[in-house]
Amino acid sequence: MTVRPDPADSRRFVRRLPIAAIVALVVWVLLRSTLDGAVSGFAQLLIRAYEYPKVTRLVVVDHRAEVRRADMRTDSVVPTVALTEIHFNTIVLLALYLALPRPWSRQQLERLVMGWSVLYLTQSLNLLFHVKFLYASAFGAWSLQTYSAVARNVFGFLQYATDLPGRFALPFAIWIGFNWDRVMPIVGLSSTAPGDSGGGKRGKRRGK
Repeated sequence: MTVRPDPADSRRFVRRLPIAAIVALVVWVLLRSTLDGAVSGFAQLLIRAYEYPKVTRLVVVDHRAEVRRADMRTDSVVPTVALTEIHFNTIVLLALYLALPRPWSRQQLERLVMGWSVLYLTQSLNLLFHVKFLYASAFGAWSLQTYSAVARNVFGFLQYATDLPGRFALPFAIWIGFNWDRVMPIVGLSSTAPGDSGGGKRGKRRGK
């Protein structure tokens, strides 16, 4: 089944987008503290899964994740990572979803849950790479002794990739990936349902 592009779809999407963005911002503000805890908690779980001994704790204080280690001196400076910068792209994903037709239908809610889950995973990985790059580069002699130059470069690249390109591109990629059939007509392209290879036309020719 092929869905033909309709300019009216694009106009309706553009009209709905500002309101959807306001609603998404309100939802994000209400969930901000919950997202702080969820992202830092999952990132800590991932870090400690491959850490021996398990010494890392990510403590949320004023929308920042304090990176604490059980083996650090009590007078050591505690590095922090801003959590708002990591999960603010939730607003973009929610706004794009809410601007689509019938956003509260069961199908769209299921797609939203799946898409938000993927975005949440990327946010947690982003925080993980921040912490690992801090470990590899910000602790002086300990960092030089514990992490190689290759590890510093790898964690630095992964932090950068999930920071700038990732934060802005991922919400759009997730939105398109889970809503291909609805997004393509909006951007002026036809959308062919999976598994459709022109069977309908061949059936008509055989019928003749």
